[in-house]
Amino acid sequence: MPTALLIYANGSEDLEITAPADVLSRGGVRVIKCALTQDGSRQVTLAHGTTVCCDLSIDNCKGEFDVVVVPGGMPGTVHCRDNEKLVSLLKTQQKAGKYIAAICAAPGFVLAHHGILTTEKATGYPGCEMEIRNYTGNGVEHDSQSRIITAKGPGFAIDFALEILEALTSKENADNVAQGLLYSRR
Repeated sequence: MPTALLIYANGSEDLEITAPADVLSRGGVRVIKCALTQDGSRQVTLAHGTTVCCDLSIDNCKGEFDVVVVPGGMPGTVHCRDNEKLVSLLKTQQKAGKYIAAICAAPGFVLAHHGILTTEKATGYPGCEMEIRNYTGNGVEHDSQSRIITAKGPGFAIDFALEILEALTSKENADNVAQGLLYSRR
């Protein structure tokens, strides 16, 4: 069973982390919710008021993951960008050839800012793409060679989640989950 580490910071965009958690779970991926907080607590409040009690804190995060998912939202993205443990985890993930997925402000503010996203085609929220060298503006980008998946923003959260699911499992599985959601993939 593939594993996905989902990063939850205070101020993360609700839909951009909730959609991947739901879609990946439906597709048979083990979802681990990781709180990125200054005090080491497992409870976070997302950008639009949703409170989440995560499985673990970034301080206790160990192991290998098939994908690490970083949402956008403000100030959640800034918290992600400035967290040394997360940045180290992302660089280890990349070095191991495992997937990294980021949406909205996170591709530019986190991945590109720390040299994780360099020459790959990528997308992100308009106005947050300054550090992305090959910004496409597409809804979702999947660079299979670097194993980086990026998405533009909350309106693409389900497409983003389905793209991650397909990368970890199969197109058939992702299509079946989409069909169960009554969702037409873009």
